[in-house]
Amino acid sequence: MENEKASRRIVYGRLPTILVLLPTRELAKQVFTDFKYYGEAVGLTSCCLYDGGGATISPQIVQLKRGVDIVVGAVGRVKDHIERGNLDLSSMKFRILDEADEMLRQGFVEDVEYILGKVNDAAKVQTVLFSATLPSWVNHIASKFLKPNKKISDLVGVQVMKASESVRHIIMPCSWSARSQVIPDIIRHHSSECS
Repeated sequence: MENEKASRRIVYGRLPTILVLLPTRELAKQVFTDFKYYGEAVGLTSCCLYDGGGATISPQIVQLKRGVDIVVGAVGRVKDHIERGNLDLSSMKFRILDEADEMLRQGFVEDVEYILGKVNDAAKVQTVLFSATLPSWVNHIASKFLKPNKKISDLVGVQVMKASESVRHIIMPCSWSARSQVIPDIIRHHSSECS
């Protein structure tokens, strides 16, 4: 395992094998933080592609040219990098769409289909799609880009924007400084009810 980590760091210009698409830069940055932390622990490098918020494209181009294992990005910037020739998806093994219904709501239908269409030999790529709701476009994307034997896990039922009936919501006002004491108390109290 250690030799594998070392060889990954030496290789220059390798193509990414994992793509994570998100609708917004804020969500992309949040997800990237986790991929960076856990990926580095096993020798995987990652980069975050987004525009706006003071992000310039030059550092992103440098990262892609050096080579990364995981690309986490907002739809618009990922498409931009593909069109500029900075991002090659021909070595993809995994692609993840998070908040697919939000991508639809924000008008990224054509962009998402364009990006997913750039993956070579899609039959060998594992695709995972997450969506809070299942509007017809999400079903269309699932039919078009997921394998025929796909598995669907509907955690809340078919109704749009319905909260899970097995989750109990509690609101407890407290000051910011008291949260670190209140939350463990709530967990202890309610976990004792379940046992």
